[in-house]
Amino acid sequence: MKKWMWQLFITLSLALTVLFGYGFVRAYSDIANPPQEQISAESEEAPDTPGETYIALGDSLTRGVGSSKGEGFVPLVGDSLKETNTVERYQNLGIRGARIEDLLAQLEQKDVKRSLKDAKIISITIGGNNLFNSGEILNNYSETAALGILETEIPNLEKTFETIRDINKDAVILYMGLYNPFKELPDGESFDSVIQKWNESARTLGLKYDVQVVDTFNLVTDAKRDLSSDNFHPNDATYQQIADSLSLVIEKNIIQ
Repeated sequence: MKKWMWQLFITLSLALTVLFGYGFVRAYSDIANPPQEQISAESEEAPDTPGETYIALGDSLTRGVGSSKGEGFVPLVGDSLKETNTVERYQNLGIRGARIEDLLAQLEQKDVKRSLKDAKIISITIGGNNLFNSGEILNNYSETAALGILETEIPNLEKTFETIRDINKDAVILYMGLYNPFKELPDGESFDSVIQKWNESARTLGLKYDVQVVDTFNLVTDAKRDLSSDNFHPNDATYQQIADSLSLVIEKNIIQ
């Protein structure tokens, strides 16, 4: 092969490598240094009067990071529930970068408790930032270390389910299982196994506290197709699939 062709090939290869790596760097930065947001019940959708509501709790997925409008699945689900008169209003209490401990602290706030007590439907996205351990799990990956995080955090997830169920005995509560945004990394298959163990544990807890666990693992199988440009959060199409999955479970469980 001519010298100029080799140089072109090497240049293109380096450019593609840099481009692919940039996405993971952005994702790492978002996990390791999430924007600081006040964990409170204040929201544009906050209900002013008592009534049947849909409350969304959780992290950046609930907040809608990665979607083109920055809204994600919550308005998709909320507007659909309003159109069918299932709820009167919805409220997004998601906090970008939230971990389980942040959600537990949020659940201690009076305004949040009051909102949850009046809720007919509650959705939760939490645990990804704990399992990914502020991005550290990507450095010198060890399946043993990842399983250690799982062993530590699943009891905290149980406390979350228990606390929410204690606040509201009757609401339909939905927890969205985790997906693997790192399938294309060398340890992607190992991480698949860890995440599936997390989701299995969540389903076991769901049976105990009457929490419906919604599968999102199978919604992300191709990072380029299913994730946003940061290679971590869902894109519009995947958020729509998440909304459809949530709506289907709600429809099966809600008492009209």
